[in-house]
Amino acid sequence: MSTIRVDAHDQAAGLRRLFNTRGAQVVALTSAAVVQNRPQLLAGAAATLAVRGRRVLLLDENPAPRNVASLLLEQPGEDMLQVVRGEISLARAISRVNRNLGVLGVDRLANAELPLTRRIADLFQEIVDSHDLVLIDCCASRTGQVSTLAQQASHLVVAVTAASNGIMQAYAQIKRLAQFHHREHFHILVSGKIGRDEARVIFNNLRQVAFEHLGVRLDYLGLVDPGRADMLSDLLDTGLGMQASGAGGIAGLTAALGLASGLGPRNSVV
Repeated sequence: MSTIRVDAHDQAAGLRRLFNTRGAQVVALTSAAVVQNRPQLLAGAAATLAVRGRRVLLLDENPAPRNVASLLLEQPGEDMLQVVRGEISLARAISRVNRNLGVLGVDRLANAELPLTRRIADLFQEIVDSHDLVLIDCCASRTGQVSTLAQQASHLVVAVTAASNGIMQAYAQIKRLAQFHHREHFHILVSGKIGRDEARVIFNNLRQVAFEHLGVRLDYLGLVDPGRADMLSDLLDTGLGMQASGAGGIAGLTAALGLASGLGPRNSVV
Protein backbone atom coordinates (compact mmCIF):
# COMPACT_ATOMS: atom_id res chain seq x y z
CA MET A 1 0.00 0.00 0.00
CA SER A 2 1.50 3.28 -1.04
CA THR A 3 0.14 6.79 -0.95
CA ILE A 4 1.47 9.69 -2.99
CA ARG A 5 2.41 12.40 -0.53
CA VAL A 6 3.16 15.72 -2.17
CA ASP A 7 1.92 19.25 -1.72
CA ALA A 8 -1.86 19.01 -2.05
CA HIS A 9 -2.22 22.37 -3.77
CA ASP A 10 0.34 21.66 -6.50
CA GLN A 11 -0.86 18.10 -6.92
CA ALA A 12 -4.52 18.97 -7.41
CA ALA A 13 -3.73 21.89 -9.71
CA GLY A 14 -1.45 19.71 -11.84
CA LEU A 15 -4.05 17.01 -12.25
CA ARG A 16 -6.75 19.50 -13.15
CA ARG A 17 -4.48 20.89 -15.86
CA LEU A 18 -3.80 17.41 -17.16
CA PHE A 19 -7.39 16.20 -17.21
CA ASN A 20 -8.44 19.44 -18.87
CA THR A 21 -6.30 18.74 -21.95
CA ARG A 22 -7.55 15.31 -22.92
CA GLY A 23 -10.79 13.40 -22.93
CA ALA A 24 -13.78 14.56 -20.98
CA GLN A 25 -14.74 17.81 -19.41
CA VAL A 26 -14.84 17.06 -15.69
CA VAL A 27 -17.53 18.99 -13.84
CA ALA A 28 -18.15 18.78 -10.09
CA LEU A 29 -21.41 20.21 -8.76
CA THR A 30 -21.71 21.27 -5.13
CA SER A 31 -23.95 23.55 -3.09
CA ALA A 32 -24.13 24.92 0.43
CA ALA A 33 -27.92 24.81 0.59
CA VAL A 34 -30.38 22.17 -0.53
CA VAL A 35 -31.09 22.70 -4.23
CA GLN A 36 -34.67 21.84 -5.11
CA ASN A 37 -34.98 18.76 -7.36
CA ARG A 38 -31.19 18.42 -7.56
CA PRO A 39 -31.18 14.64 -8.29
CA GLN A 40 -33.90 15.05 -10.91
CA LEU A 41 -32.06 17.95 -12.54
CA LEU A 42 -28.80 16.05 -12.81
CA ALA A 43 -30.41 12.81 -13.95
CA GLY A 44 -32.44 14.60 -16.60
CA ALA A 45 -29.50 16.65 -17.82
CA ALA A 46 -27.24 13.60 -18.07
CA ALA A 47 -29.90 11.65 -19.98
CA THR A 48 -30.50 14.54 -22.37
CA LEU A 49 -26.80 14.94 -23.13
CA ALA A 50 -26.53 11.20 -23.78
CA VAL A 51 -29.40 11.41 -26.28
CA ARG A 52 -27.47 14.21 -28.01
CA GLY A 53 -24.60 11.79 -28.53
CA ARG A 54 -22.35 12.87 -25.66
CA ARG A 55 -20.62 10.05 -23.77
CA VAL A 56 -21.53 10.87 -20.19
CA LEU A 57 -20.45 9.30 -16.92
CA LEU A 58 -22.13 10.35 -13.71
CA LEU A 59 -20.08 9.86 -10.54
CA ASP A 60 -22.51 9.88 -7.62
CA GLU A 61 -21.10 10.69 -4.18
CA ASN A 62 -24.48 10.51 -2.45
CA PRO A 63 -25.87 7.26 -1.00
CA ALA A 64 -29.19 5.76 -2.08
CA PRO A 65 -32.12 6.06 -2.06
CA ARG A 66 -32.24 9.84 -2.56
CA ASN A 67 -29.47 10.14 -5.14
CA VAL A 68 -29.17 10.54 -8.88
CA ALA A 69 -28.18 6.92 -9.44
CA SER A 70 -31.48 5.73 -7.94
CA LEU A 71 -33.38 7.69 -10.59
CA LEU A 72 -31.40 6.20 -13.47
CA LEU A 73 -30.89 2.61 -12.31
CA GLU A 74 -33.33 -0.07 -11.21
CA GLN A 75 -30.83 -1.27 -8.63
CA PRO A 76 -27.43 0.04 -7.51
CA GLY A 77 -24.36 -1.47 -9.14
CA GLU A 78 -20.80 -1.89 -7.96
CA ASP A 79 -18.81 1.10 -6.70
CA MET A 80 -15.50 2.83 -7.26
CA LEU A 81 -13.98 1.73 -3.97
CA GLN A 82 -14.16 -1.90 -5.12
CA VAL A 83 -12.28 -0.90 -8.26
CA VAL A 84 -9.61 0.94 -6.28
CA ARG A 85 -9.13 -2.14 -4.12
CA GLY A 86 -8.72 -4.31 -7.21
CA GLU A 87 -11.80 -6.42 -6.52
CA ILE A 88 -13.50 -5.68 -9.86
CA SER A 89 -12.67 -3.94 -13.11
CA LEU A 90 -13.69 -0.38 -13.90
CA ALA A 91 -15.78 -1.56 -16.86
CA ARG A 92 -17.76 -3.90 -14.62
CA ALA A 93 -18.31 -1.24 -11.97
CA ILE A 94 -19.92 1.24 -14.37
CA SER A 95 -23.67 0.63 -14.66
CA ARG A 96 -24.90 1.37 -18.16
CA VAL A 97 -28.18 3.25 -18.54
CA ASN A 98 -27.71 3.19 -22.30
CA ARG A 99 -24.85 3.24 -24.77
CA ASN A 100 -23.87 6.83 -23.99
CA LEU A 101 -24.75 7.12 -20.29
CA GLY A 102 -23.07 5.36 -17.39
CA VAL A 103 -23.35 5.69 -13.62
CA LEU A 104 -20.71 4.87 -11.04
CA GLY A 105 -21.26 5.10 -7.31
CA VAL A 106 -18.37 6.79 -5.51
CA ASP A 107 -20.05 7.55 -2.18
CA ARG A 108 -17.91 5.11 -0.17
CA LEU A 109 -14.74 6.41 -1.79
CA ALA A 110 -15.76 10.03 -1.17
CA ASN A 111 -16.75 9.49 2.44
CA ALA A 112 -13.62 7.46 3.20
CA GLU A 113 -11.63 10.68 2.61
CA LEU A 114 -8.82 8.73 0.96
CA PRO A 115 -5.78 10.68 -0.21
CA LEU A 116 -4.91 10.72 -3.88
CA THR A 117 -2.90 7.66 -4.89
CA ARG A 118 -1.37 6.67 -8.20
CA ARG A 119 -4.03 3.96 -8.46
CA ILE A 120 -6.88 6.47 -8.14
CA ALA A 121 -5.18 8.86 -10.58
CA ASP A 122 -4.75 6.09 -13.17
CA LEU A 123 -8.41 5.03 -12.85
CA PHE A 124 -9.58 8.60 -13.12
CA GLN A 125 -7.48 9.12 -16.24
CA GLU A 126 -9.06 5.99 -17.75
CA ILE A 127 -12.50 7.46 -17.05
CA VAL A 128 -11.58 10.81 -18.58
CA ASP A 129 -10.10 9.24 -21.70
CA SER A 130 -13.28 7.30 -22.52
CA HIS A 131 -15.97 9.97 -22.03
CA ASP A 132 -16.97 13.41 -23.24
CA LEU A 133 -18.38 14.60 -19.92
CA VAL A 134 -17.74 13.36 -16.39
CA LEU A 135 -20.30 14.84 -14.01
CA ILE A 136 -19.54 14.52 -10.28
CA ASP A 137 -22.49 15.02 -7.95
CA CYS A 138 -20.67 16.05 -4.79
CA CYS A 139 -21.79 14.69 -1.47
CA ALA A 140 -24.61 16.85 -0.15
CA SER A 141 -23.21 16.76 3.39
CA ARG A 142 -19.81 18.14 2.36
CA THR A 143 -20.21 21.89 2.63
CA GLY A 144 -16.70 22.63 3.85
CA GLN A 145 -14.70 20.67 1.32
CA VAL A 146 -14.97 18.38 -1.69
CA SER A 147 -13.79 14.82 -2.20
CA THR A 148 -10.50 13.65 -3.66
CA LEU A 149 -12.15 13.03 -7.03
CA ALA A 150 -14.03 16.32 -7.10
CA GLN A 151 -10.82 18.20 -6.36
CA GLN A 152 -9.53 17.09 -9.78
CA ALA A 153 -12.50 18.59 -11.65
CA SER A 154 -11.52 21.22 -14.19
CA HIS A 155 -14.86 22.95 -13.49
CA LEU A 156 -16.14 23.30 -9.92
CA VAL A 157 -19.74 24.52 -10.06
CA VAL A 158 -21.32 26.02 -6.95
CA ALA A 159 -25.11 26.07 -7.07
CA VAL A 160 -26.66 29.15 -5.46
CA THR A 161 -30.29 29.16 -4.42
CA ALA A 162 -32.45 32.20 -5.01
CA ALA A 163 -33.50 32.22 -1.35
CA SER A 164 -32.89 35.37 0.69
CA ASN A 165 -29.79 33.89 2.36
CA GLY A 166 -28.54 32.13 -0.77
CA ILE A 167 -25.67 34.55 -1.43
CA MET A 168 -24.47 34.37 2.17
CA GLN A 169 -24.48 30.55 2.15
CA ALA A 170 -22.73 30.37 -1.22
CA TYR A 171 -20.09 32.89 -0.17
CA ALA A 172 -19.36 30.93 3.02
CA GLN A 173 -18.96 27.73 1.01
CA ILE A 174 -16.70 29.34 -1.60
CA LYS A 175 -14.55 30.74 1.22
CA ARG A 176 -14.15 27.28 2.76
CA LEU A 177 -13.40 25.66 -0.59
CA ALA A 178 -10.86 28.35 -1.44
CA GLN A 179 -9.13 27.90 1.91
CA PHE A 180 -9.21 24.09 2.03
CA HIS A 181 -8.40 23.37 -1.61
CA HIS A 182 -6.75 26.58 -2.83
CA ARG A 183 -9.32 26.96 -5.58
CA GLU A 184 -9.18 30.34 -7.29
CA HIS A 185 -11.89 29.84 -9.91
CA PHE A 186 -15.52 28.75 -9.57
CA HIS A 187 -18.54 28.57 -11.84
CA ILE A 188 -21.84 29.80 -10.39
CA LEU A 189 -25.18 28.19 -11.16
CA VAL A 190 -28.26 30.02 -9.89
CA SER A 191 -31.23 27.78 -9.10
CA GLY A 192 -34.75 29.08 -8.62
CA LYS A 193 -38.00 30.12 -10.23
CA ILE A 194 -36.82 33.64 -10.97
CA GLY A 195 -36.07 35.76 -14.00
CA ARG A 196 -32.72 35.97 -15.76
CA ASP A 197 -32.18 39.57 -14.64
CA GLU A 198 -32.68 38.66 -10.99
CA ALA A 199 -30.31 35.71 -11.37
CA ARG A 200 -27.67 38.03 -12.83
CA VAL A 201 -28.04 40.39 -9.87
CA ILE A 202 -27.50 37.47 -7.47
CA PHE A 203 -24.39 36.42 -9.37
CA ASN A 204 -22.96 39.93 -9.67
CA ASN A 205 -23.37 40.55 -5.95
CA LEU A 206 -21.70 37.25 -5.11
CA ARG A 207 -18.89 37.85 -7.61
CA GLN A 208 -18.11 41.28 -6.18
CA VAL A 209 -18.00 40.07 -2.58
CA ALA A 210 -15.91 37.00 -3.44
CA PHE A 211 -13.38 39.04 -5.41
CA GLU A 212 -13.05 41.81 -2.82
CA HIS A 213 -12.69 39.53 0.20
CA LEU A 214 -11.26 36.29 -1.20
CA GLY A 215 -9.56 37.28 -4.43
CA VAL A 216 -11.23 34.42 -6.32
CA ARG A 217 -12.76 34.55 -9.80
CA LEU A 218 -16.37 33.59 -10.38
CA ASP A 219 -17.84 32.90 -13.82
CA TYR A 220 -21.56 32.81 -14.49
CA LEU A 221 -22.78 29.44 -15.76
CA GLY A 222 -26.44 30.39 -15.87
CA LEU A 223 -29.91 30.07 -14.38
CA VAL A 224 -31.76 26.79 -13.91
CA ASP A 225 -35.43 26.41 -13.08
CA PRO A 226 -35.69 23.48 -10.60
CA GLY A 227 -38.22 21.81 -12.88
CA ARG A 228 -36.25 22.22 -16.13
CA ALA A 229 -33.48 19.65 -16.53
CA ASP A 230 -33.11 20.73 -20.15
CA MET A 231 -31.83 24.12 -18.97
CA LEU A 232 -29.02 22.43 -17.06
CA SER A 233 -28.14 20.16 -20.00
CA ASP A 234 -27.86 23.20 -22.28
CA LEU A 235 -25.55 24.96 -19.82
CA LEU A 236 -23.33 21.91 -19.41
CA ASP A 237 -23.26 21.37 -23.15
CA THR A 238 -22.36 24.90 -24.20
CA GLY A 239 -21.60 26.98 -21.12
CA LEU A 240 -18.32 25.44 -20.01
CA GLY A 241 -15.47 26.22 -22.37
CA MET A 242 -12.30 24.19 -22.24
CA GLN A 243 -9.26 26.07 -21.01
CA ALA A 244 -5.82 25.71 -22.54
CA SER A 245 -3.12 23.94 -20.61
CA GLY A 246 0.50 23.14 -21.18
CA ALA A 247 0.55 19.80 -19.37
CA GLY A 248 -0.35 16.51 -20.97
CA GLY A 249 0.43 12.84 -21.38
CA ILE A 250 2.27 10.66 -18.90
CA ALA A 251 4.86 13.40 -18.31
CA GLY A 252 2.11 15.72 -17.12
CA LEU A 253 0.64 13.04 -14.91
CA THR A 254 3.93 12.21 -13.24
CA ALA A 255 4.66 15.90 -12.77
CA ALA A 256 1.25 16.40 -11.19
CA LEU A 257 1.90 13.52 -8.82
CA GLY A 258 5.39 14.75 -8.02
CA LEU A 259 7.03 11.62 -9.43
CA ALA A 260 9.76 10.97 -11.93
CA SER A 261 8.61 8.92 -14.91
CA GLY A 262 8.73 5.21 -14.13
CA LEU A 263 8.71 5.65 -10.37
CA GLY A 264 5.94 4.85 -7.94
CA PRO A 265 3.58 1.88 -7.62
CA ARG A 266 1.27 2.26 -10.62
CA ASN A 267 -1.08 -0.40 -9.31
CA SER A 268 -0.98 0.41 -5.63
CA VAL A 269 -4.32 -0.15 -3.90
CA VAL A 270 -5.64 1.81 -0.96
